[in-house]
Amino acid sequence: MHAKINNAYMMLGIIKRNYKYLTTPTFVLLYNSMVRSHLDYCSSLWAPYKKRDIEALEKVQKKATKILPVLKNLSYSERLKIYQMTTLHYRDV
Repeated sequence: MHAKINNAYMMLGIIKRNYKYLTTPTFVLLYNSMVRSHLDYCSSLWAPYKKRDIEALEKVQKKATKILPVLKNLSYSERLKIYQMTTLHYRDV
């Protein structure tokens, strides 16, 4: 699982370095295709149930939602509403 989280962080770094002027829809598209796909990979098989595993996955998404400078100072739940995303704990798998 840690390898997948590290891959997700690497993809997040690629987005941050290469896409300077992101709009919300563009970010969501990139995030879902490049980052979240690593977090959701075979999740129905390994199904994180330990609190620390769920928190580690959620930490990636929290960091990702702060990429757009305009939304950086909002709370995590407010950023999720703007992006129209759910927490990873309640993902549709």
